[in-house]
Order: sequence, then C-alpha cells, then structure tokens
Amino acid sequence: LYKLDLQTGEILQEAVMTAAPNFGYTPATYADGLIFCPLSGGIIQAFDAKTLESVWIYKDAKGGQSLSPITYADGCVYTGFWNGENKDANYVCVQVSDGSLVWNKTVTGGFYWAGSVVLGDTLIVGTDDGASGYSGDSHLLSLNKDTGAVISDLTLAGCGDQRSSIAYSEAKGRVYFTAKNGYLCSAAVNTEN
Repeated sequence: LYKLDLQTGEILQEAVMTAAPNFGYTPATYADGLIFCPLSGGIIQAFDAKTLESVWIYKDAKGGQSLSPITYADGCVYTGFWNGENKDANYVCVQVSDGSLVWNKTVTGGFYWAGSVVLGDTLIVGTDDGASGYSGDSHLLSLNKDTGAVISDLTLAGCGDQRSSIAYSEAKGRVYFTAKNGYLCSAAVNTEN
C-alpha cells in the first residue's frame, strides 16, 4: 500500500498488506480515518490513513476473491466475495472499530463486482445467478444494514449475474445497475420501508 505525493508521485509512506488484491481493479475505500483494502482470500485489511499501520484484518470463513467494492455506512463496511459460478460465498457487514463480523449473507454464486448502496437502514446489493453461462436468474437484495435480514428479494429473471455497483437516483426513486447478459436494469425503491 503506497501513499504518494499528488504532484510528484514520490512515495511518502508504504505498508505491506497481508495478501494481494485480486486483479488490482477493486479500489480501497476511505472512511473514519481508515483505509479498507479488499484482498485475496476473502480478506479486508484496515490501515490507519495517517500512519499506514495495520489496524485489523478480517478473513471471511468462506474465503473467496474480493472483487466487490467496499461500502461504508455508520461505522460498518460492507462487501462481498466470490468463489465460483456455482459455489457459496458471503456478503458481509464488518465493524470498523475492531474488524469483527456483524452479519453475513451466504449466496450460491456469490458477489462479483457487486457494489452496494445504503439508503437509510437498507443496503441494496445484487448477486450472481449461481450457474455458468449468461442467462440465469440473479437477485437484487434489500437487506437491513444492521442485521442482514432480507427486506425484499427481486429475481432478475434471465438477466444473468448482476455485476455492477448499484446507483441510486433520489429524484427518480430508483436504483440502476447492469447484468452479465447485457441488460441495463432499474428498480423502484420505497425508501420508507
């Protein structure tokens, strides 16, 4: 992990991570003075943003590739892991203060490029479809961000894996996302419940 001078590119500080990032395209996330790095093997490592000292390491029980962006809300980070097209993997909520697991949601197919959005007490995230190919049924999940309880589960029939971050338009009251079978999707959101 490198801290660089924005003008010169000079390395100001560096730290050794406990594992490598998967493919290097899932960025670190900053919040509450910490940098959260998604690493291979189902790992999230938190570093102090000023000193780059490691603060804690979370390792998921099911492991997997860390290919989903990390979302921060109210003292927790949320992300998903991927173990294969038809293997189980977890989406997790981890406490920022100590790296402890708050809850996890296990899904066959897991979470690949599945960036979530938090709206009030709700986290919205998409899943893979649990099968090889392009036309299976993935899901758009609305979960209670504090407990992981399912609020709603929308089947994305024939769309294939849901593989993008979720974008929310407050003006339209809708979320937008893409799926592996070439779909640009939208779903209405009732932010009251």
